[in-house]
Amino acid sequence: MPIDPRRDAAITALIVAQDAFQDTVGRSHVIGIFDTIGSSTFPLNAAFVVYCRIQGEGTHMALLKIIDSLEDTVVKSDPMTCEVTLTKGHQWFAGFGVTFKSPGLYRVRAYLDGVLEAEAPLMVRTGPREKEHGNIGD
Repeated sequence: MPIDPRRDAAITALIVAQDAFQDTVGRSHVIGIFDTIGSSTFPLNAAFVVYCRIQGEGTHMALLKIIDSLEDTVVKSDPMTCEVTLTKGHQWFAGFGVTFKSPGLYRVRAYLDGVLEAEAPLMVRTGPREKEHGNIGD
């Protein structure tokens, strides 16, 4: 995702995964990327990580929210101050513990300086985990 020439930074990655971390060499690892959670019972308590990358230049404020289909906020991160330069972006690993009250389409939203910059869908559905790529659950 290219940086808008009218802005000096942008969110260039937003990934929902089971885990993400930076190793001792400085490489980032995102493990178990998914977009669907299946459960036979609700409410469902789920824990996961959102990986976010910001590129550009300057000092910016980033925030992550998970919203439901009615645009209500289910959970949000604490605001994160990000320092970026043209040669060094900012990587953010935000862990979430979320209670989903019902199945439905949820969205992970990333804001930069109060502006919605990126969105990732997260489907929470009824049923056990299927043996296919991109799903987690029972």
